[in-house]
Amino acid sequence: MKKIIILISLLVSNHLSYGQNDGLDWERIEIQPDGRIDAIAYFGNGVVIAGTRKPNPGFVYKSNNFGKTWEKISNVTGDDYITCIASSEDGIGYLLTGVNVHIWKTTDYGDTWKDMGQIAQSQNTEGFANAYSLLITEKGTLLASTANSSGGHILRSEDGGATWSDVGKISPRALYRLNKVGDGVIVNGWGNHIYKSYDDGLTWHDKGKLMDSDLYAIEYLGNGIALIATKSGHVFRSADNGETWNNLGLVDDGNAADDFAYMGGAKILYSTYTGSRKNYISSDGGLTWTNVGTVDTGKKRDWLDHVIYISDQDKRLIVGGTNKGYILRFAVK
Repeated sequence: MKKIIILISLLVSNHLSYGQNDGLDWERIEIQPDGRIDAIAYFGNGVVIAGTRKPNPGFVYKSNNFGKTWEKISNVTGDDYITCIASSEDGIGYLLTGVNVHIWKTTDYGDTWKDMGQIAQSQNTEGFANAYSLLITEKGTLLASTANSSGGHILRSEDGGATWSDVGKISPRALYRLNKVGDGVIVNGWGNHIYKSYDDGLTWHDKGKLMDSDLYAIEYLGNGIALIATKSGHVFRSADNGETWNNLGLVDDGNAADDFAYMGGAKILYSTYTGSRKNYISSDGGLTWTNVGTVDTGKKRDWLDHVIYISDQDKRLIVGGTNKGYILRFAVK
């Protein structure tokens, strides 16, 4: 194995280790002991920003070297935990909170943050967050979705988060994640349906029900191919930008899907959060899958909560946060 130079941040004590038996050569960096990292985004120039949920909510962490070492910026949002971070990789970014549904903005690669205020009143009565997703469209518009139990709404901002408009309730149940596809944006959620916008989030079209199971993991691979996975562990694949979907069946043994992360080409990573909490990789656009084991952080019941793909300069990396406060990182080959 190549020698690894470990850079120790002055502000965060990083624990780094390498897996030998779990199928992936993960670097494991503990940044928030027993914290939950479900929000992470790439800001460009090697900068990755992560935010925390309960039991240690509201903290923002920053890496200047593609996720290798980390420093704690501050507790930005207090007790209001962070469910999503989004950036167009230009140093400008936004985070969304899961209780009060506030947007915070940074213009300096995450060093300082401004509270842009509450964008919606949302209440989830089923034990979930009140909002989960934030996305920057190809036109630079900000979209956010709410997880209101009485119906998920979509919010839009065309002025960098200064003002927001509610385009209405588009689902009878809570919405989960927004995701760009080749000709628009799709969103999934607890209503088991897929909704799609062709006009930068102004109007939405019901693309039908997939099955009687909550829809969670979602990703776009390019060339019209999109994947969605369910709480019941089924994976659905679309080859036409989310217009129609095929059920590929169970990848795992019925354990719940958490996240997908595109890895370039036809590769994609898939994480689960119940049962054995295994991860899987597909090299053929989601048609077949290989078990690559658990995150193996040494913490019981840990899993990849949110993971992203970074392709910049000569770097091709997967960087993700776990339920127990670790950053996981590996080079994509």
